[in-house]
Amino acid sequence: MYSSFFRAVIFFSLIVALFGVSCSSFTDQPKVTQGQQANPTAAEVNRGLATLAQTTTPSSADYQIGPEDLLQITLYNVDADTRTPRVVNLRVSNQGLISLPLIGEVRVSGLTPSGLEKELQKRYEKYIYNPQVGVLVSDYKQQVSIIGAVNRTGSIPLTGPKTVIDILGIAGGVTDRAGTQVHIYRQGPNGRETYVIDLLALSSNASLITENNATLITMPLQGGDIINVPPAGMFFVQGAVRNPGAFPLGRRYTLTQALASAGGLDPDLSASEITIFRGKVQPVTVDLQAILAGSVSDPPIEADDMIVVPISTFKYVYYRVFGTVLGWGMTIGSLAHGS
Repeated sequence: MYSSFFRAVIFFSLIVALFGVSCSSFTDQPKVTQGQQANPTAAEVNRGLATLAQTTTPSSADYQIGPEDLLQITLYNVDADTRTPRVVNLRVSNQGLISLPLIGEVRVSGLTPSGLEKELQKRYEKYIYNPQVGVLVSDYKQQVSIIGAVNRTGSIPLTGPKTVIDILGIAGGVTDRAGTQVHIYRQGPNGRETYVIDLLALSSNASLITENNATLITMPLQGGDIINVPPAGMFFVQGAVRNPGAFPLGRRYTLTQALASAGGLDPDLSASEITIFRGKVQPVTVDLQAILAGSVSDPPIEADDMIVVPISTFKYVYYRVFGTVLGWGMTIGSLAHGS
């Protein structure tokens, strides 16, 4: 009887001592919640792209003619007597050629309609005084391909001049797995060319758009172009967080934002010191309370980083050992957090 009584007294004394410390320690623990995640979601990115698309539609004169396009070519002053325009409809061959009366074969692939008009005027000057020529693309047959982290991949017909923003919209926008870049691959005269656009800048703040980005987003696409939205790398969060696991690094994340992606810290178990493992680099340990206090910077997270939130031995004993032994785990936890 007495031994049971003394054991109870000892346990009660320990609990009182621990609870006294908890009032100053646990209520000051950093709270990292989803509210701190300021990076835009895929839905926000897509809304930004939709807004941008309204101001980036290129002129039809910028479209580059390619194989299988149907051209309507009009010679306005070929007949001096009747002054009746002569209209010819021609399908561009797979080799990018058309054939016209008097001047024969003309390579048209890669030319814009206005560029072809000038070329035909130059050639017809040998046979017609001051020739007037009009070129209209009446059936567009060029296609581009889109791959990567978009909602619909595949081939998309260029039904008129299109920009990369237009094609992203037709593909249903980016997914949550998308990274921060869009790549355009094009077969140029000297081999493959690659253009890179900062997707995050385009979707979030017009002031962040560089001169290079501004040029690329208004550049009309060409048949055969490939648009790639590379998926983001992954980072990993383990330990005393609410939802440990792997997460896409789709935006520019800091440590606190990465922890928010994992549901925030488990307040009953987490320690303040957190370790970031990065490849062969020496692991870095940071104090989350110091970050939230602003005394140290919030470190950026890179692809393949492993973030480990250690379990606090003190908290584990407090909640899981004594709480389980005495059946007070939930009560103590509630009191410690003021609920």
